[in-house]
Amino acid sequence: MAVTTGTAWDVILSARPVAPEPGSTALSVRATYQQALYERALLVDLRAEQTRRDGAVHPDLAAVTVSPQELVSWLVNNPDTRPVVLLSEDGEQAREAAETLGELGLAQVSYAVGGFHAWLQAGLPARSAA
Repeated sequence: MAVTTGTAWDVILSARPVAPEPGSTALSVRATYQQALYERALLVDLRAEQTRRDGAVHPDLAAVTVSPQELVSWLVNNPDTRPVVLLSEDGEQAREAAETLGELGLAQVSYAVGGFHAWLQAGLPARSAA
């Protein structure tokens, strides 16, 4: 049993990540957070600029912003070999992109279930709009 200070962050950080089912590309937002926090995966935010003005993942996480139109080109030209986790507003765009990319075999790609909405609901660190 881990010793904690009893804060909500202790619960989030000590929670075991939800492993995806075999063959699935889905990750919970908590598992996504842990992957980005410990730099085991790169979080790719696919949301439009105007949507990101409402909030974004914390800037200290291993995350980048890529437009959906540039995603394939970015994946092909990205020298980073870590797996990629896609994040969209509600998770649907990221799911579709991850499934398509998986079929093409271009990269090791998964997606955050529920997207940024679920990220905020889980209380994960985010930068608020300026």
